[in-house]
Amino acid sequence: MKKIFVIVPIFIGIVLILFLLNKFETKDSVNVETFGSEKNDAIDDTKGIQNAIDYAHENEFEEVFFPKGVYIIDAIKTIRLKSNITLKFDDGTVLQALPNDSESYEIISIKNVENVSLIGKVIIIGERSEHIGETGEWGFGISIRGSENVYIENPTIRDNWGDGIYIGSTESKNYSKNVTILNPIIENNRRQGITVISAINLEIKNPKVFNTNGTPPAFGIDFEPNNKGEYLQNIKLINPLIEGNKGGGIQFYLKNIQNSKIPIDIEVSVQSGVKDGIVILENDNVKGEIKITNTD
Repeated sequence: MKKIFVIVPIFIGIVLILFLLNKFETKDSVNVETFGSEKNDAIDDTKGIQNAIDYAHENEFEEVFFPKGVYIIDAIKTIRLKSNITLKFDDGTVLQALPNDSESYEIISIKNVENVSLIGKVIIIGERSEHIGETGEWGFGISIRGSENVYIENPTIRDNWGDGIYIGSTESKNYSKNVTILNPIIENNRRQGITVISAINLEIKNPKVFNTNGTPPAFGIDFEPNNKGEYLQNIKLINPLIEGNKGGGIQFYLKNIQNSKIPIDIEVSVQSGVKDGIVILENDNVKGEIKITNTD
């Protein structure tokens, strides 16, 4: 009988360990709390979140999970997404940027990666009201550069020093490709709501962009390539609601791709929601078309 009393506690201990591992980490998912990110305190969670992403990437886990709460982010260090990773947020999860004095930052950086997703109603909050410096305009909520197969749904992004979402290129890839953004709410960002610099196969559906203000251009959504080698191809902007943006609603500023050999292909399907207007500027000698349809 003595052997039984020795074996039972060991068995219970093993069951408890397996239960705890299953609670915080499944076959395809890791939990940021396992890596030291404590929600709802004033301590920087960036390192713990990055460690969770790096661990998931190195061990071929598909998902990094955020339980609902407030996580403090050093946007200069940034959260750097890795290929083949989904960030899964409990609805109402908040990523709150620490105040800084930098001219540029990215709360979430999606750079030179592929097959990544952001799922869940995450709230990404910049630090413009607490920003220490006065110069610069490139503090971004989500930055997508030189990446492919990116899927983002239901984010709320507000109060950034620059743009809510930025989509562009890197030195190694002069476009982002196959990007889908569904139902974003973008509010009170300083430079732009959404900026599109270079993209192929981009769909932005049901965006709500309000109250961009602080430094020009201050548009709700701005399409503005930087050079002739960048792309605006197979772009679909569907059912935007854009209101109260100081610069205007939607801007196509095409000066930098005049005389480019790369044609543009953009379709905007509007109901009645672009109350700040649509402008197309410097489009002489630009190949391709911008098609704007009213679906009312």
